[in-house]
Amino acid sequence: MSLKAGSYGFDTNSGNLYVYTFKEGLLSKLAHDLLIDVTDFKVNLDVPEAGFESGSMEMQAQGNSLKAICALKDGEKTDALKEKDIADIEKDIGAKVLHPDKYPTVNFSSKSIQGKEGGYRINGDLSLHGVTKSIDFDIDTSGGNLKGMITLQQKDYGIKPFKAMMGTLKIKNEINIGFDLSIS
Repeated sequence: MSLKAGSYGFDTNSGNLYVYTFKEGLLSKLAHDLLIDVTDFKVNLDVPEAGFESGSMEMQAQGNSLKAICALKDGEKTDALKEKDIADIEKDIGAKVLHPDKYPTVNFSSKSIQGKEGGYRINGDLSLHGVTKSIDFDIDTSGGNLKGMITLQQKDYGIKPFKAMMGTLKIKNEINIGFDLSIS
């Protein structure tokens, strides 16, 4: 599906933005992969008459808006987290990982957009934790929504992956950011 000309705005009322983290380390069996919701974000698309390839995509997310939803096991949601676990995770995301007092927003701005089978290939600059890097990702439009998954290395952005118990329990450097934005 190609996007019709116009301006599109997305936020938590019209889509989802999730962070997926994965555990590793000697004591990883005691930990959980996590699904984290970004609860304050905006995505803006500008699609000119010439098509999205001539347009732009901008995103801004608030660094203090990440909320742990649940633990994942083999990619499936579980109820393994207690309220205290969720509170501790959210505290650690701010205090030990993202530092939103110093880096309040995460920003993306497209540099190029190319059409491809079932969607688009996006290239742009992602600014996270005080570091800006060029990234590429695909947007799938075949189902009517804008969907995609972006894989990032935390260390590329100056983020130290969370660890506990003297490093025997830690989050992998690689995280995924998934999005599903409703066009309708």
